[in-house]
Amino acid sequence: MMLEINLLPGAKKGKSATGGLSLGATLASLGSNIRDPWLIGAAASVVVSFAVVGLLFSAQSARATEIEGRMDKAVRDSTRYARVLSARRRLTAERDSVMRQLQIIRTIDDNRYNWAHILDEVSRALPAYTWLTVIEQTTKAPLPPGVDTLPAETQAVGAGAAAKKKAREEAMADTVNVHPPLGFRVVGQTVDIQALTMFMRQLEGSPFIQKVTLSKSEIVIVEGKDVTQFELNAEFEVPPPGVVRTTPLVVPVR
Repeated sequence: MMLEINLLPGAKKGKSATGGLSLGATLASLGSNIRDPWLIGAAASVVVSFAVVGLLFSAQSARATEIEGRMDKAVRDSTRYARVLSARRRLTAERDSVMRQLQIIRTIDDNRYNWAHILDEVSRALPAYTWLTVIEQTTKAPLPPGVDTLPAETQAVGAGAAAKKKAREEAMADTVNVHPPLGFRVVGQTVDIQALTMFMRQLEGSPFIQKVTLSKSEIVIVEGKDVTQFELNAEFEVPPPGVVRTTPLVVPVR
């Protein structure tokens, strides 16, 4: 192996200067060879395109990462809210069931004394020399609260599910009517036509009876005497607050 040592100072410096001069001359010659401006523009546009594509790619990647994070958060929120909504629907169903039971109890409690009030008011308004032969209900008796009142054609096989659901909702709404309409007919006889007028006026003045109308009046023979036979139609009226007094039932517990 042989080692060469340069003992001449300045020789390396001169060589470097020569190399730098040679590189500058090469670039100058390359610049002098490229004189076409369209080629320069094409090269610049390529560089700019690569730069724009890189920026767009970076922006889209950041946007995709952000959207994925938001989507994951939305999925977690949706799962949590689904449980909350399910619990809310269950509680709402329980509340509606309790409210319906309370309405049924209220319907039974509010309507069990209707006929007692009607008979009491009719007896109180009945004048002298007048007697009754018939008192009957003219409206259709409501079914007990909670009974399914779907029509037969809706219950038949082949009826649409939507029609069944709608009819069931309407039936349920009817069965919890707190004060169903109650109409009745009164047939009686009197020997004084003025007594009939008084009877009608006193019935109409009752807080429990309304819409008193005379549907028929005729002269009949009873035990050889002429009497007036009449027929009245009326309806039960819900009295205003304060007319009916209620007393709580207290049962002592031993």
